[in-house]
Formats: sequence, structure tokens, C-alpha cells
Amino acid sequence: MSSDQERFFLEMLSLYYAHRSYNTRYYQALGLTPGQPKVLNVLFEEEGYLQKDLAARCRVEPATMTSLLAKMEKQDMIKKETVYVSGGKRAYAVYLTDHGRKLARQVVDKAAQADRIALSGMSEEEVESLISLMRRARNNIESELEGSWEEHWKSL
Repeated sequence: MSSDQERFFLEMLSLYYAHRSYNTRYYQALGLTPGQPKVLNVLFEEEGYLQKDLAARCRVEPATMTSLLAKMEKQDMIKKETVYVSGGKRAYAVYLTDHGRKLARQVVDKAAQADRIALSGMSEEEVESLISLMRRARNNIESELEGSWEEHWKSL
């Protein structure tokens, strides 16, 4: 691995862990377990995902999502509503409860705070450039995967 590639890898990993560590302490104080903040964040953006689609969006196995949602339902964060999909099959659409929406707002706010800290001292142009470059790097990697990211994730 070239020195530039090694530096990129280490910086991306370091940024990921710094951001995660900053947020995780707060999430633990809220009583959230790993995986729950991601689900709350996704549902805060858009509710009503089918359970299998929510798993793909959160990049977790469907079985993992099932156990995660069962715990979140017991903690009154989410509710599942039965829906019927093609062929009359039964599925569950997932929605936030009032308690879940309150926690989701806290998760979103804390993540935004971490983003503001990470991007402090950068101009608007630098932030846009950084995001654009990160997106391009992700797209470069995803273009090497067969099928969509969700299909690849499910195959792991």
C-alpha cells in the first residue's frame, strides 16, 4: 500500500472512531445500545420502512434488525404496523413512538453537534469540497462492488 493510500485509510478510520466515540458516550447516557441510534436517525428522516428495508438502509442483517427492533419496541421507541405487500404477504412497517421521536431528536442533534465540531474552522467551500471528495471516494469503492451496496451488504 502506498503511503498516500495508507494515510487515507488511517485518517478515515480515525475520523470514524473519533466521531463515533464522541457520540457513543452521549448515546449510552440516554440508555441506547449500539445500533439503536442509527435506527432512530433513519426513522427520524423517514418513517414507515418495511423491516427488511430498514435493515438494508442501516446496513445490518435482517435477523439483527429483528432483535434490535424487538428491544426498541419493548423500550417504547418504535411501533410496528402490519402491512400487506405484493402477493398479499404480511410485513411490518416501522414507526417511531413519541418517546422514540424524542430520543431520535436528541440523537440527530448530538450527531449535528459532532459534525459542527469536526468541520469547525473550515469555510463553506472547504466543507462542500470535503463532502464531495468523500462521496466520490465512496462511489469509487461502491462501483467496484457487484450490484448495489445493499445487495453487497446482504451477501456478507
